[in-house]
Amino acid sequence: MTETEKLWRVWWLWGIPVAWLASALIVGAESTRNAGYPGGGDVLDVARLALYWWWMRLAWKCSGNVENPFWTYASRALLAFGLVVNVLA
Repeated sequence: MTETEKLWRVWWLWGIPVAWLASALIVGAESTRNAGYPGGGDVLDVARLALYWWWMRLAWKCSGNVENPFWTYASRALLAFGLVVNVLA
């Protein structure tokens, strides 16, 4: 993936698998904590944040590759909101 990639490709073709993996990491982190390994849960949370950060940066860089400039601002707002949600989750 490069910065010249269309936003829709990064958003949908990479975003959906990233969301699935992030959800699995949340479940895994909570299961690990419930099993008595809080440090392991923290490691999985850091991995989830790193995964989202990687995808967010890629999507942010590609957000200008749209025909309608509305989608640049909308995608950046949603990406920032997603970062806040991931940090708080």
